Parts: sequence; structure tokens; C-alpha cells
Amino acid sequence: MLHSPEMKQISMFKKQSLEFGGETNINPRLEIRPIASDKLIHMVLKSKEKILRKNKDFVEKTIRTQAEKAGVIIYDLSIQSDHAHHSLRVHSRRAYLKFIRATTGLLARKFGRGIWKYRPYTRVSEWGKAHKALKEYIKINELEALGLIPYQPRKK
Repeated sequence: MLHSPEMKQISMFKKQSLEFGGETNINPRLEIRPIASDKLIHMVLKSKEKILRKNKDFVEKTIRTQAEKAGVIIYDLSIQSDHAHHSLRVHSRRAYLKFIRATTGLLARKFGRGIWKYRPYTRVSEWGKAHKALKEYIKINELEALGLIPYQPRKK
């Protein structure tokens, strides 16, 4: 009875998720935000109020300026009424922290304290097909925000 098909080895260590923040934020102090310098990161900033799209120029300028200062490369950016989607690449955790702290802080200064509904959602993504799918997702989100196509509910 050494190798029974019903027996399965259980890991003592929790497998690190490639997602963090947003609605999935269950216990933030027990997990470290996954950051990969060689991969793409999908990030979403979610506000409590529908004010981001009305101030799209300011929001986009702030995001792009802070990304440049921190050395973060933004590939795609879409700003909706209550959230902003990014696909980006960071070269280090320090650069990510510099970017996210400055960006969220400046936007909170402009729109008021307590603007953010959740912590920034991040998910590590791959290049190739996954990047193409993410790019398409952000594009569809932008078209929905502009009212050019009807909103399509997402699969959870």
C-alpha cells in the first residue's frame, strides 16, 4: 500500500496565487503581491464613484507621468467611469510601489480621500496569446465605456 491512487501528497506551503487585490482581497497581510519583472501585469484601479471617465485626461496624464517617473512601461490603458485597466511591465517591486503609491495618492488628492473601493487588483500574465487576449479585453472595455458596443457581462 505504498502508492495507492487515492493517496495524494499534501503540500505544507500555500501556493502563491498570481492574483492580488480587488474583490479577491481576502486576507492581505498573509500574501505578498505577485510581481514579475519579465512578465506582463494586468492592473485595475477601482473607485467608489463614477468620476474617472469624466476626468479622463487628468487621470491618463497622471498615470502616464508617474509610470515614466518610476520606470514602468504601460502597454494598454483604458479608463472607465469607475475603474481603470492597465497592462504594464515593471522592472522591480520598488518601481511598482513607487508608481502605485504616487498614482493613487495624486488621484486621491484630486478626487478626495477614500476614493478607492478596493486595493489595486493585479494579475501576472504571460506574453503571446495571453497578452493578445488581455489587449482585446481592455479594448472591449474601452468600447463599452464609449457606448459603441453594449456591456457584456464577464464570466467570474
